[in-house]
Amino acid sequence: MPVRSPRENFYHDFYERSIMASYPSFMTSSTSEVTPLTARIGRTIKAERNRRGLSAPELAARCAGYGVSVPANAINKIETGRRESLKLEEAIAFAYVLEMPLVSLLVPLDESPDVELLPGLTLPTWEAAAWVTGEDRDADDDGPGAALASYREHEVDVRTALISTHEAHTRRVHAGRDLGSPRYEQLTRQAAEFERLAHEDCQRLRETRRRMRSQGLHPAPLPSQLAFIDHDHPFAAP
Repeated sequence: MPVRSPRENFYHDFYERSIMASYPSFMTSSTSEVTPLTARIGRTIKAERNRRGLSAPELAARCAGYGVSVPANAINKIETGRRESLKLEEAIAFAYVLEMPLVSLLVPLDESPDVELLPGLTLPTWEAAAWVTGEDRDADDDGPGAALASYREHEVDVRTALISTHEAHTRRVHAGRDLGSPRYEQLTRQAAEFERLAHEDCQRLRETRRRMRSQGLHPAPLPSQLAFIDHDHPFAAP
């Protein structure tokens, strides 16, 4: 075999590097490795896309509608494990278009007891999901986790206040309809008890919203049934 001169070696190596740079798609399978996270996301996207009866071009078009360009051929590569990674905005677009929580795209709960989030980070599946969603934080923590916990607490307070105020209204209306009947006194006591609970729930929600604003947070607008809370009006049954 002839021996190449240093100059010939230089040009040979330069030529090989140029070829590899010009055809990166041909080199993906041999020079790179798809992480378990990317492969898992790809499988989930494909399964959910098929379940909803969407083609890859349709999914691509819907993502483009939100300003994220992911061609159909790129979606095919993601779904079949032939693309190393995907951008965060792509993952968000896929989850939003497929109407699934982002955490379900990152951490499917029905595959295995453990999930690899990074090459050096494997967690129990629910622990990983709780970390992604912030469920492992409470309002007493410092930092971003505390803000997330405050929003979660606010959501619970809103739902609780909606239920108790609805029940209080309903019980009071029923008591009014049975005025003069043997059940009137019992229904009136029940209505009064639910009104007491509704008052407490509304007051707690009002305090939660005040505390959030004092922390520089922005609580979500209240449903119309609870709009009186932001005007410092007390709960009043009909």
